Amino acid sequence: MPFEKRVCVLKQIKRGFTADGSALSGAVYCERLGEEVTVMPRMLGIAPVKEGHYAIALWIAGGLYVLDLDGRSDYKLTAPSVKAGIAVLLLFVRGGEASPVAFGSCGTAPSAYEPLLAEFLAREKTERKKKAPMPLPPTELPTFSPNNVPRAPVPPLPEEPFREGEKYDDEAIATENFYRERAVHDDGQAQDAGAGAAIQAETGASACADGEAVHPFRLAAGGLTYYHTVRGRLSEAFSRFERDTRLNAVFPCSEWVKAEGGALLGIVYEGGLPRYLCVAVEANGDPPAEMKEHCQFVPEGPLSDMVGFYVVFQSADTGEYVTVSNS
Repeated sequence: MPFEKRVCVLKQIKRGFTADGSALSGAVYCERLGEEVTVMPRMLGIAPVKEGHYAIALWIAGGLYVLDLDGRSDYKLTAPSVKAGIAVLLLFVRGGEASPVAFGSCGTAPSAYEPLLAEFLAREKTERKKKAPMPLPPTELPTFSPNNVPRAPVPPLPEEPFREGEKYDDEAIATENFYRERAVHDDGQAQDAGAGAAIQAETGASACADGEAVHPFRLAAGGLTYYHTVRGRLSEAFSRFERDTRLNAVFPCSEWVKAEGGALLGIVYEGGLPRYLCVAVEANGDPPAEMKEHCQFVPEGPLSDMVGFYVVFQSADTGEYVTVSNS
């Protein structure tokens, strides 16, 4: 029974999928004994995700094999010979959408990832059609449930900023469009320099020059239900407080202001739309007790793992807290 082995080195396609901000790298090992192929992906520093999952599109002898990565060290499949070479595309998948993360090929396998991505998306579309639920008859219409209503904590009013010595309440996270300073007068004329940023956020134009920068813990765009309920209050807060740029090295598509007492209010953008609404405090020892359950330590820069901030993230869509495991 012949034994075959191939190693495919992957190189990063899109940034933002490592926990420390460095370039993603890794390799996929394929060993074939008889008709059974053992696939062993080894990724360096890949970030965990709150929602969605990683998958591999594997090309072997003209066929495409899809593996959903669930944390195992190896995966088994039945496939033809790998002697001629393999191609591997690492993907981030959520809600029927897929983003290419890293790609590599060896031997005579395809040297471009686009055909693998196209075939993967075509399969996903077919699977979604198969799984689409049948419409209910008129006598079985779904009923209203309070559990379907997004939770929306009340944000702090601008006249009640965080102050030293006061109890911090991370249930009251500011979640308005911080870019939106009063954009226009009643007569429709631009009022200040913030008008351009406000229009940019309203229309969905990119808020970041690097359109490929994606935070690894991203959520897919939704209805921004929570964001729109509090935008007026945070617009006032953002125009009142001083800008702060220390976290822009980690989140290029973001804006932050420093409220009284030192807490930062921030909004992280993705594709020109609000994605996370944040409160941050400088990390000096353990996080504040009020933040401990929901906060995430974020280094101040890619080269620092000691100096940074404790940050609480909320979804701009639902107001739910986004917690990330470092394990």
